[in-house]
Amino acid sequence: MVARVTHVRVEPEDVEEAVRLFDDSVIPAAAQEEGFMGALLLTRDDGRALVVDLCDTVEHMRANERSGFYQTQVAKFAGKLVDRPSREFYDVAVAKGVRGGAELGSG
Repeated sequence: MVARVTHVRVEPEDVEEAVRLFDDSVIPAAAQEEGFMGALLLTRDDGRALVVDLCDTVEHMRANERSGFYQTQVAKFAGKLVDRPSREFYDVAVAKGVRGGAELGSG
C-alpha cells in the first residue's frame, strides 16, 4: 500500500467549504479509481491541511496522476488555494485500527 500526502492551504474562512467539496466531490470520484483504498483530510483552523490518500500499488497511484485525475481534483479548489499544493509519496508500513468514515468525526 502507498500513500500520497498532499500539503494544501486555503483561507481560514474557506476550510468548511473545502471540507464539504472534498467529501461531496473528490471522495466519490476517487472511489471509482482503480486501487483506491481510502483517504483522510486533516485540517487546521489556520487553513493548512493534509490529504492522505491510500492506494494498493504505486503503479495505480502513478496512473492516477498520468490520467490527469489528480490534477482535475486539485483544480476543484482553484479559487480557494492560498499556495500551490505539494505532495510526497510514502510506503505504508503499518495501517491498523482506523475505522469509520464520514461518521468518524461526527461523534
